[in-house]
Amino acid sequence: MSKVLASIKDLSEAKLLVNTDIDIIDLKDPAKGALGKLNTNDIKNIVDFINKKKLVSSTIGDLPNDKLIISKNVNEVSETDVDFIKIGVYEKKYIKTLSQISCSKKLIAVFFADKFLPSRNDMMILKSSGFYGLMIDTANKKSGNLFSYITYNDINKFLKIAVSLKLLTGIAGSIDESHINDLLQLNPNYMGFRGALCENKEIRNSNISINNVKNIINKINDFKNIKISA
Repeated sequence: MSKVLASIKDLSEAKLLVNTDIDIIDLKDPAKGALGKLNTNDIKNIVDFINKKKLVSSTIGDLPNDKLIISKNVNEVSETDVDFIKIGVYEKKYIKTLSQISCSKKLIAVFFADKFLPSRNDMMILKSSGFYGLMIDTANKKSGNLFSYITYNDINKFLKIAVSLKLLTGIAGSIDESHINDLLQLNPNYMGFRGALCENKEIRNSNISINNVKNIINKINDFKNIKISA
């Protein structure tokens, strides 16, 4: 059954989530784009505070297709104790570049539904080059959610190929409680939330609300209980 990823922007939000049922805490700066990177010292401080109580992922920023720039940011984040490093794939040409990136951490390639989805061959290239997982997100957070750009069947196809290649899978992209049932039936390894957890759900940079976090978790647990009882 899918687990829950929550994206946070600072230490105060980490303190809010560390003792909840969130499975993985994702570090990003929502004010800096889809995969905005936090200051490396802030990443280190947050990871040190979490202290292995949760798995932790971190973005490296919305970066150009430049091996040196991507490698530099991957290396900076890899010096902290994060479990996963997320790298954006903004066009097809990134595939070749990312296949040349090496890192001791588990690398996750993030594709964007409003740009393009990978082919099986794209996924195989990343798998063979050492990537640990793949994720679908959206780049433009102001023009709809994941399902504004791709269908349930598109996601299902992506997941089936990724699973056949033994890649970790994640789904995000301005998803909220209305998408939970569909996503749980698709069964990615992780569902990622940010906006749906915020005090103001229309402003991704607003603070996380613990009530909204509990609401998402409760809806997921309700679906799981219904499935078990059925």
